[in-house]
Amino acid sequence: MILLNLIWFIFGGEIVALLWLVLAGVFSVTIVGIPIGKACLQFAKLSAFPFGKEIIRETELKGEGNVSKARKIGGLVLNIVWFPIGLALAVIYVVMAVVSFITIIGIPAGVVQAKTAKFVLFPIGAKCVSKKQAYASAVANELERRQKS
Repeated sequence: MILLNLIWFIFGGEIVALLWLVLAGVFSVTIVGIPIGKACLQFAKLSAFPFGKEIIRETELKGEGNVSKARKIGGLVLNIVWFPIGLALAVIYVVMAVVSFITIIGIPAGVVQAKTAKFVLFPIGAKCVSKKQAYASAVANELERRQKS
């Protein structure tokens, strides 16, 4: 995992991560853009070192009841506003993923690009976490769900 992340970072991950960091700064200039800027920071984290990371919704990470209704509604509105940009970016990432899959040696890069395409479509409320943290959240949410039943 460390080797793949290092190779990814050296061969382009740092440039893409830097671009996402710049976009985060641009979006964070306005109060309305701060959530999109925070999403861009998540993209930067995924773009720099993608292997061993998972994308999960905030409601999955914290639990459905631990995210306020206002945050959910605000995230939905901002995701709708973001959708045209996200759709264009998702198409670009999917095309890059297909090209990477065709090269066979690029399959790991294709997996990362496909994961990013899913994330870039509706980024508000999505978090980039380690696979261990994603698994732990899933287990905790399942235990909580079973206790309620």
